[in-house]
Amino acid sequence: MTKYNAKIPYAGIGLVFGTAIGAGVSLIITGTVIWAGIGTAVGLILGAIVGHIVKSKEDNE
Repeated sequence: MTKYNAKIPYAGIGLVFGTAIGAGVSLIITGTVIWAGIGTAVGLILGAIVGHIVKSKEDNE
């Protein structure tokens, strides 16, 4: 039986959600989207970390 090996782009998902959350919170608090860049960076970093952890777990199995 073949194993379906789908790669989930955690860094991309983190990038999208980080930008959305950063911009949303920034609009609520300050009225501008100045924190969208920080949300983007944090989302990208967290997505890369999650992707690395998942890959490490898959390699150990």
